[in-house]
Amino acid sequence: MKNKGFTLVELLGVITLLSILIGFVMTKASNTISKANREYYKTQERLFVLSAKDYFQDYRSKLPKETNETSEVFLATLEDELYIDQILDVNKNLCSSLESKVIVTKQSDSTYQYQAYLVCPKANYQTKLN
Repeated sequence: MKNKGFTLVELLGVITLLSILIGFVMTKASNTISKANREYYKTQERLFVLSAKDYFQDYRSKLPKETNETSEVFLATLEDELYIDQILDVNKNLCSSLESKVIVTKQSDSTYQYQAYLVCPKANYQTKLN
């Protein structure tokens, strides 16, 4: 009489292979999501810097006067002055308008460096400053 079922060893082998495959797929998916989130925040920071450049173009007197001197503009100011819409984190929660800012450093007579500092507390995201 021939038995038509699977043996315990065969079932364990299939379960082991499926576990390895699922682990691989979940790792890849997690890496893809993390990369997409990093790109999202980089894009938001670029938009933030562009709006700050527009702001300082209109308010040149607020730019730093001396080399290596800095000035800053907060996200709240840019929102109030309609230079940018509210910035949302990846979960569609508001980023902090009172903590997020763009820092401008005068590097030479005509060169300025702009760096965004974005804080999104609910997503636990904060730009790392150099």
